[in-house]
Amino acid sequence: MTTPDPAQRPKLVVWAYRCWLTAGVLLILVGLWYIILGLVAPRSLDPMAVGVLVAVVGVAYILIGSRAFVGDARWRSSLAALTLVVVALLLVLSFVAPILAFALIAGVIGIFGSLLAYRPESEFWYTGEMPPERKPLFGGRGPGRKDPGGKGTGGKK
Repeated sequence: MTTPDPAQRPKLVVWAYRCWLTAGVLLILVGLWYIILGLVAPRSLDPMAVGVLVAVVGVAYILIGSRAFVGDARWRSSLAALTLVVVALLLVLSFVAPILAFALIAGVIGIFGSLLAYRPESEFWYTGEMPPERKPLFGGRGPGRKDPGGKGTGGKK
């Protein structure tokens, strides 16, 4: 495992961290909002329990995101998996409790940060190795491929 140089941190990693922080803070705020809602209208403990879980996930985003920002690729992977699971769960739960749609928005911001952390520039900073060349989809011409026909005819003359 290589230790990346913080002085050469790509802007995509900085923006990923900002997305993770924003998502964490928003999840904490939605969790607190849900806890206060449970205290004001005490029908059951369900809203408070959901609020505590959402706030804990927000704290986890911030803590794990801070570890990933330092350059540890293992924490980046863990946070990417966490953001994906949270968005999948909140997508289903937001139909049951529409107020959780705000938490879903925060989760989408977090998953956007995870996507930024896996871009090729970020990947090189985290791992120290360039991602492999990808072949074009559907047999299209990519860099370095020549047109077999010479005139863009796809090989037909």
